[in-house]
Formats: sequence, C-alpha cells, structure tokens
Amino acid sequence: MFKESGKNPQLDMFSSPSGMLRGSSLKDYLKNDSWHNIFREHVVARVNEDIFKVLYSSDNGTPYAPVSH
Repeated sequence: MFKESGKNPQLDMFSSPSGMLRGSSLKDYLKNDSWHNIFREHVVARVNEDIFKVLYSSDNGTPYAPVSH
C-alpha cells in the first residue's frame, strides 16, 4: 500500500541522535550546514514520491517505505 511520507518525520525513541551521539559528534549532527542536513533538504526532501505509487498494490505485497525517512 502506498502512503505519502510526512515532510518532517519525527524520530522514534530508538533512533534519537542524542541517545547515540555525544560531544562534538552530536554538535556536528545538529548543525544546519552539515552535509547530511543539506543533502536531506536539497535532495531527499525533493523526491517526488508519487512516481513510485504505481509500484505498490493496496491489497497485495509489501507496504511502501517512504523515501524521506
């Protein structure tokens, strides 16, 4: 089944960066100008997920996994 992903996904309690990173690693992760945040904003967030809708059946197969998560 196809479900469009949210624009600002919330991390669950098992994937919190503050729980996995410490010190300068956490600071680098949270910076808006870090490469991964820029990539997410300019590439991942702009993927048109509607083009993949035809690949998923509403009554058969594996559920859709959003690209932007």
